[in-house]
Amino acid sequence: MSQHRPRQRWIIWPAVSGLLPTAYCLLPTVVVLALALWLRLVGITKDTDISDEGIRGLQLRLMAAGFRPVTEIYASQGPLSLAVFYPLYALFGGDIVAARLAVVVYSLAGIAGVYWLGRELERARVGLAAAAILAVSPIYLENSRLAFVEVPSLVPAVLAVCALARYRRGGGQIWLVGSALLLALGVLAKPMAAVAGAAALVLILVRKPNPAKRTCSPAPFPKGKGELSSPLPFREGGPGGLGLSSRLTDLLIFGAVGLLGVGVVVALAGPAQIYEQVIGYRLAARAARGWELAANWGLVRSELGREGIGLVLAAGVGAAALARRRPILVGSLVAWLGAALGLMLLYSPLWPKHLVYVMPPLALLTGVALVDATRAARGLLQRGEGLSALGVASMAASVVYLGGGPGIVAQDNGLISRSPGDDAERYADDVRLARAVAGPSDFIVMDDAYLALATGRLVPPYLADLSWNRILARALTAEQAIAETQRFGARVLVVQDEHLGQLPRYLAFADRNYLLVKSYVQRRPNRFRRVYVRPDVDLAAAGAALSGGIQTSLRAEIGPAALLGYSIDRAELKPGLRFALTLHWEALVSSPPDHHVVLRLRGPDGRAVQESDWRVGDGPQELPTWTAGRWQFQTVRVQVDNDVSPGAYTLTLALERPNGGPAPIHAGPGSTLAALGDQLDLGTITVR
Repeated sequence: MSQHRPRQRWIIWPAVSGLLPTAYCLLPTVVVLALALWLRLVGITKDTDISDEGIRGLQLRLMAAGFRPVTEIYASQGPLSLAVFYPLYALFGGDIVAARLAVVVYSLAGIAGVYWLGRELERARVGLAAAAILAVSPIYLENSRLAFVEVPSLVPAVLAVCALARYRRGGGQIWLVGSALLLALGVLAKPMAAVAGAAALVLILVRKPNPAKRTCSPAPFPKGKGELSSPLPFREGGPGGLGLSSRLTDLLIFGAVGLLGVGVVVALAGPAQIYEQVIGYRLAARAARGWELAANWGLVRSELGREGIGLVLAAGVGAAALARRRPILVGSLVAWLGAALGLMLLYSPLWPKHLVYVMPPLALLTGVALVDATRAARGLLQRGEGLSALGVASMAASVVYLGGGPGIVAQDNGLISRSPGDDAERYADDVRLARAVAGPSDFIVMDDAYLALATGRLVPPYLADLSWNRILARALTAEQAIAETQRFGARVLVVQDEHLGQLPRYLAFADRNYLLVKSYVQRRPNRFRRVYVRPDVDLAAAGAALSGGIQTSLRAEIGPAALLGYSIDRAELKPGLRFALTLHWEALVSSPPDHHVVLRLRGPDGRAVQESDWRVGDGPQELPTWTAGRWQFQTVRVQVDNDVSPGAYTLTLALERPNGGPAPIHAGPGSTLAALGDQLDLGTITVR
């Protein structure tokens, strides 16, 4: 009976035992986790204006409002892509920062999982080195600070391999079952996590060499303080010494449990919806975007280049070194890495965030090289031992990797201090408007997901993801978008040319049923953004919200319309750049005759050096369609011509009939006429 006690102890020992560091590396482990936590928390409350984050935040807000993923909320990442977030999201406060904190927790669990896996597959120092590599990895860090699903889906897959390694080392069958369920969880969160299944297949199917001669692997190095000199023995009848039929039985159990877990979730969420949102969408996106091996390879090289060439070199040396003493275990890591890289090359459309699935096996193999290098160096310096070819290679690769440390530090610092783009400032009026005319439980439709999140309002669940990719793939039709907008009575619509603006029927619907209250127009390239409100909203509140962004209030009656105010976002710029001019118009009569806005830059002598004309209003709701008293805000982005010489210029505005002269101006309070008398002086633009 006594012979069986150690075996039973490992069958029932809690899962956390594999995570506990040995005494000699406890302090370094704490330091690594503390550094990882600091890198992930500093500046985490900053806005990012990243669309994918906005989509995730909107989806989670809808979950908090009682809507269900997949069946109601469009969730193309996976049927459990929101479920893995939601408990921690709710615990941490239910906003975008809470969603990021949930990812931080998963990220730390992933680092701990890599430590555990390194300890299971080789020794504790390898796990510690791999954990440190992952903690500072720019690819892993970037995905650990944003509300992306990649890390939350990757971590269960890492833990699945950990559990399978423990099973192979003599754990009870509960580890096999747990591994299958963890891998299923990762795949259900995002199918790309399935690449870890390659490691699982090797660990289950490949027989340990010469099992009759020994029951445990020889120690590759003298054991360190508090560290086992060899892995735990494989349990009798365990996968290390099983025949083919028993190994196939393990594979059958693993596959059956995993498929059962996936099947239950798919059945509950709805097979048709999952196919449409997860599989059909990706097939359509691939067909629409196409696939180029060279483009994918370029992205893989670029992203891995952020880690430094030393990471790849050290991983290769680590694989060669580990193959000599743990051929099956290195086979599992190489299979995992190969599957991940293969997927990166074949997937379309591939994004930089997807490269995070490559990092765990890379970090583990690199960790092997770093530990081998320290051992070789210690043997050379302390005992005068000669260096083997692999020892020399490990030291050289480690020097190259560690030499890239300043670059990694610079990238990590850039991720921590990264500032958002200017969309939040440029479209601040849209956020104010939505808050003014819609309550927290009301619905809006806004193409810009991050700004939609900033409004604090709900969006129709099926329109939570209005990404360019989804619309390009025709995974959202105009009819579906119209039906959802009507079903939830959206009070505000914000439509951009590159999102819902690609659907002409949706634009026609918006112009028939909503009032255009603000437009943004740009030329070369032509871009537009239109802001609509439902006709029954409080228009006075809408006007007040939009007026909040006006810098100069005035009243100047120009022909059939009055200019009530304007703003210029910057008055100094270089040739070739743009400034945004926002105008507040009001119709003085119903169905006014067509007029164009003519903007001129005039030199000190009064001569125009640049001229551009713009329609008043946009699309089907231009000036001739207005009734008396109807108002509209209009932002035009004016590009200063490259041939404009440096100097100070006066910006003037006139309203002119097509093929006619300027309309008369009745200057009121706050307005200034230009020298010619038929144009308004809007101030000075300085060209540098």
